[in-house]
Amino acid sequence: MAADSLIERLEAGDTDEELIHEIAELGQLRERDLDDHRTSGAVFTPYSVAQEIVLEVGIGAGDSVCDPAVGPGVFLLAAAEQKFHNGESVPSIMNSLRGIDIDPLTVEVARTTLRLWAAWRGNQWLTTDQIIVGDGLLDVPDDWYGGCDVVIGNPPFLGQLKSETARDSMRAKALKERFGDLYTAYVDESMLFLLLGVELSGTNGKVALILPASLLGSDSSRLAREWIDDRLPLNDLWVGGRSVFDVAAVEVVAPILRQQEARNCRVISHESREILKVPSATAGQWSRLLAAANGTPTVNLSTGVTLGEQASVSADFRDAYYWLADRVEEADLEDLRPKLATVGLIDPFRFMHGEIRTRFAKQKFERPVIQIEDDPPPRLKKWLEQKLRPKLLVATQTRVVECFADIGGHLLPSTPLLSVTPMKETQLWHLMAAVASPAASAWLACVAAGTGLSQTTIRIRASLLADLPMPLPSESWDEGANLARKMQEERADETVFIRFGEAMNQAYDADSEELLSWWISRLPKKRP
Repeated sequence: MAADSLIERLEAGDTDEELIHEIAELGQLRERDLDDHRTSGAVFTPYSVAQEIVLEVGIGAGDSVCDPAVGPGVFLLAAAEQKFHNGESVPSIMNSLRGIDIDPLTVEVARTTLRLWAAWRGNQWLTTDQIIVGDGLLDVPDDWYGGCDVVIGNPPFLGQLKSETARDSMRAKALKERFGDLYTAYVDESMLFLLLGVELSGTNGKVALILPASLLGSDSSRLAREWIDDRLPLNDLWVGGRSVFDVAAVEVVAPILRQQEARNCRVISHESREILKVPSATAGQWSRLLAAANGTPTVNLSTGVTLGEQASVSADFRDAYYWLADRVEEADLEDLRPKLATVGLIDPFRFMHGEIRTRFAKQKFERPVIQIEDDPPPRLKKWLEQKLRPKLLVATQTRVVECFADIGGHLLPSTPLLSVTPMKETQLWHLMAAVASPAASAWLACVAAGTGLSQTTIRIRASLLADLPMPLPSESWDEGANLARKMQEERADETVFIRFGEAMNQAYDADSEELLSWWISRLPKKRP
């Protein structure tokens, strides 16, 4: 009905410039008809957002433009408008547009959208033979490869950790054959579309696809990012935030790829309209650009020695959680059984067992302890032997690194806490000082930017923490270790935190007032 109304207006000679938004609205009408956005990963882009990205990419008259997940065609519509205002004829524009989508009805919407635009701008009903039905990752025509000057769009977000979007075995096999070693079991399909975009673009091409921000730093997409940087490097980063899509509250970005000579990249904020220039990302480290946009200080911790070389860093497994859940009990003040440690009980240099309530296995506890007198299965017995040792407990999804030293080895951690068990117990306080330092928080925030629950939280994985560079031996590190012990054993005020931060900044050769202020400002507020 909406299309019929537009046709009548066009046939009547309506030239209102606002008509472009009504043409674009056809896609939104199609979106409302879709039953389940989560399963398909199909979330359509508002025309204003497509227009914004098209302007940032820059599309010239005569450029061929491809959208490999075309949806209702709003990106091609925005591209057509820019090319028209650059002086290109409507027939030439229509001939330059290519798109593919797996949903036949949505493809028909895209064709109708572009035909209506051509009728409006050129008074011609033109064909759209190059807007086709097919799987963008597997069915793109051979003659498209290397022949697209600009590749734009919003591919489906299909993460593999959720059952509703996980690939079946046949699709996994097909994609593995298609992308080879760049395909990993947990890679989001939107990142595969970015690989496709590089293949489709010419040697001087441009690519800009909307992706979840988590892909800037996720381990599953690391090989893909490195491969892309070798061919068509990240030039700019458009940051959309969470407000772009009505039906999907997810942090989104659009990496803008093209050949570059500049040493700086632009980070463009959709929400604030601010543009920040930051040093270009290298070796697939795209998350650093997002971190810079979030105000994270840049640190260079290339000491050559990592935490993983001085300690084992591990996360717990699901069986351990269920074993603990069946054995957790409320304790009295004199209970000597191992205490349960949860993420909520860990603050910087503090373990708040008995001070605040914690939730575990759908129950709340004041002083949770674990009953382990029975004979656990061999795997869990080995786990207990590993965990009931002196170690650091590190929380995940925090604004700065929050950890506590279990010097007696009396705490049993629950997922998602990380355990850092030193090879030499005498190094426990030195390792804690390094892990809890301002430099460590900034480094982890840079590497993992976009992977947390929000842009202000750090999602710390065991493998990432193991890669944390350690300081070189120094008096400053010794001082930091002594202060870390003091901060845990006593109720330290902010002046002690500042002394600790200054000492560890010196230990890391990252003596910066900006770094210290950033870290202090992000420390959690005092709790009872």
